Amino acid sequence: MHPDADVLEVDPVTGRRTGLAAYARRVLRALGASEIPYALVEATALAVRGLPRMTRDVDVVVLIEDAFGILDALQEIGFRSITPVARDQDPEPMYVLKDRQGNEVDVLVAAGEPESTIVAEAPSARAFGVRARVATLEHLVLMYLYSNQPRHLGDLARIVTETDVDLGAVERYLSEVHPEMLAVLRERVQMARHPAPPPPRPKRRQ
Repeated sequence: MHPDADVLEVDPVTGRRTGLAAYARRVLRALGASEIPYALVEATALAVRGLPRMTRDVDVVVLIEDAFGILDALQEIGFRSITPVARDQDPEPMYVLKDRQGNEVDVLVAAGEPESTIVAEAPSARAFGVRARVATLEHLVLMYLYSNQPRHLGDLARIVTETDVDLGAVERYLSEVHPEMLAVLRERVQMARHPAPPPPRPKRRQ
């Protein structure tokens, strides 16, 4: 990812810079200073791994025991949860935070797999010119397997058709942790690499 002229910074409709890079650097530096384990995921992680997709926010995943700590770290740089945070209860599965300019950070809270492994294993990489913990392509495939959102299905298809992702590593992980998902992985890879033909069009109306 180029730190100064990244495709994520430009709105594909207007051609204007979105301002994503400036606030993303601020967020990533705050996360690094907190020393709380996390991983950058979703569109920014895809871009770091060579598959840019337009986005206007930063997505991170943290362990459930670190959820409130991350919220505190982001609060120090001006981000607030858009919903009340009940600290006397277990953390929510996800928090959406915004600053006064409307910049957004989505915090996914990991209570299980595969996110906990992603947080533990995510290697350091440069994102917007800052060293950050970034999910690998294999990590992203695992996350997208547990989602039926069209956006995530499309991202998974791009990974398996446009990169040299190590699907063997994904299969080994699933074999150990959740073997029932092996069939889902193989089905989605098959659909991505060999999509069904489109239905025939009707004849022209007379």
